[in-house]
Amino acid sequence: MKRIRFRDQLPLLYIILAGLIAFLFDVWRFYSSVEIASLTYINEAIILSTIPIYYFYLRKRPIFKENDVKTTIRNFSVLLIALYIFVLLNKQVFSADFSVASFPKAPENISSLLYSNAISFAALLFLLPMILLIKNLIGFRYKKRTRLYMAIALISAFALTVWTVIFKIPPALITTFSIPKSSAFQEWSTQIAVVTSILFGINVVSMFLLALRNSWITYLKKKEKASFFILSALMIWLVVYIFDFAFADAVPAHSLVLGVFSNLAWLFLLFYSVMAGLNLFMHLPTARVFDRKMNEVASLHDLSRAISVEADFKTIVQLLVDRSAEVLETQYTWLEMYNASDGSSYVAASKNLSSTEIKALNKQKTHSVSTEIYRNHKPVIINDFDKSEARQDIMPWKENVGSLAGVPVSGANGTLFGILYTTKSASFAFDPDDVQMLEAYANQASIAFENAELMKKFLARERMEQELQIAREVQLRLLPQTKPELTHLSVESLTIPAYEVGGDYHDFYQISDSGLGLIIGDVSGKGTSAAFYMAETKGIIQSLARTLASPRDILIQANKILYPSMERKAFISLLAAFWDGNSNTLHFARAGHCPVIHYSAAGNSIHYLQPPGMAIGLDKGMMFEQLLQEKSVPTATGDILAFYTDGLSEARNPSAEEFGEERLAEAIIAHAHLPLERLKEAIIDTILKFLGDQALHDDLTLILIKIK
Repeated sequence: MKRIRFRDQLPLLYIILAGLIAFLFDVWRFYSSVEIASLTYINEAIILSTIPIYYFYLRKRPIFKENDVKTTIRNFSVLLIALYIFVLLNKQVFSADFSVASFPKAPENISSLLYSNAISFAALLFLLPMILLIKNLIGFRYKKRTRLYMAIALISAFALTVWTVIFKIPPALITTFSIPKSSAFQEWSTQIAVVTSILFGINVVSMFLLALRNSWITYLKKKEKASFFILSALMIWLVVYIFDFAFADAVPAHSLVLGVFSNLAWLFLLFYSVMAGLNLFMHLPTARVFDRKMNEVASLHDLSRAISVEADFKTIVQLLVDRSAEVLETQYTWLEMYNASDGSSYVAASKNLSSTEIKALNKQKTHSVSTEIYRNHKPVIINDFDKSEARQDIMPWKENVGSLAGVPVSGANGTLFGILYTTKSASFAFDPDDVQMLEAYANQASIAFENAELMKKFLARERMEQELQIAREVQLRLLPQTKPELTHLSVESLTIPAYEVGGDYHDFYQISDSGLGLIIGDVSGKGTSAAFYMAETKGIIQSLARTLASPRDILIQANKILYPSMERKAFISLLAAFWDGNSNTLHFARAGHCPVIHYSAAGNSIHYLQPPGMAIGLDKGMMFEQLLQEKSVPTATGDILAFYTDGLSEARNPSAEEFGEERLAEAIIAHAHLPLERLKEAIIDTILKFLGDQALHDDLTLILIKIK
């Protein structure tokens, strides 16, 4: 059990002492007709000091450092309900009655005074922890302006509190309360009311802007969104009801400081509850789609991890089929393996097929669908299976199949291992996303099959040589086989593998007819472990790039998925970029990767683009997100962008001198006038001339983009 230190509890003792002093002051003021302004201000100052003291005391508690959304909302609900119960009990015990002759209202009897003190203490005790919990939700993936809004809200709240204590005007956007004629401030009453309205308005606007910060809702599952939406309706009702029910008269009667605090805190909680409820409601229609995308990413991640450690063929293929059926919510799924020697096929794994049905499929040497896939090496979709000739050929014994899809499982060298089939009962049930997901599973399967083939050679060769060979095969499978073709861009890529294979990886993804996304990365270390990590990264990035447009968001989500499964000594440097042809702008973020070299044709100059960012796998999330920045760079016709791995910049000649970014930049400037393909050849010649007889010690990857 953790030892409780006395000095850690000093803030609570101070708050209790301050509450006792304020209570005695209320008693003295109730029984005395003397009003001493200086004593009133001292009392309010003491009460005001309890708010920051209690705030910093709470910040050190583990419950308020919790980043889990569900835990935060549960704690908030418990506090709100506890506050409501506390108020109900006090209303039963005390008979509260307050005069309406002045502001603040005064208690009519000693019971009202006791009630006022109890409710004021509850306002501080419950509302401040609730605000801290909401602050945790606001801080989820917060933007830079969020801190500014928080600062404005705190400063305006403090100023409004002091202003209210001095002039005794209730905070409101339109102040109708008049300063008593006996007051020394009567002649400035209009100006005082205007300042009160301005301060209150600034605070309301800043709180409303903070209430819009609820990005945590996006990442909830469908069931969580639905349950939280129902809960938010209850929370809104309780928050709306609690102010007039408990705080409106009782708290200002005890302290104007706590009166302003409870008023502003109530408004903030009301704003946030309403905006969160509306946001939850708006996310409900798309919640199922988001759940599926996240399930796809997690499934690919788990499958990739299993493939990297599992050696048993039957286990791998059954896992592949099970995950495909689960994510795509299919009716029947099976993997048909192809025997190239005699052209036969057999069912290696299945989901929801009986042994009789598997035997029937195995008896068929070939059928029309498999023949087409084997010949073209492309997916086949039959969305109206009832009217297709394939029904009589492939599944005459299934009456309830409406749609069928099959994708080839191909190796890096074009070898066809088999076909992954899946069906649904409804017609036209498969869309392009389903086929892309099946292809992603097929890619994972092909890597597994290639690894299984290479594993057989482990008994005959040295372990290190086999590791390098496996890594080389996997790495080649990751690289794009064709370069993208766009109207406004020329693209060239180059990969020179070293003998000691590393984890270099690059890929392209087409976002629109005028936009292009690219990924380039390098895994720390060498051999199969680096290649497996990059294979895992490829599957994850392929799925994320279909749902996330921002390069920064892609890297953040990739880090969240990869971090738990990576060894602590391993990391991945990645750069994600998107060139927008509509605005002629490059958007990119770099997770510890090499800088981007930007050649400006207008000035015939070189710029090194190096926004902050740490490599994937070094931090589980918070520091990674804080450091990672996305940079946008305008480009013009003739500009050249160079992306590369450290195998290029760190290539050494026989004198152990590194090639460096400067030599690459000089080569680009010298040959920028050439077509991009000839520029690439010129850079290769420059590198080879620099290396001389020296071999590469690491993989070298270079991507060149020229704006037309």
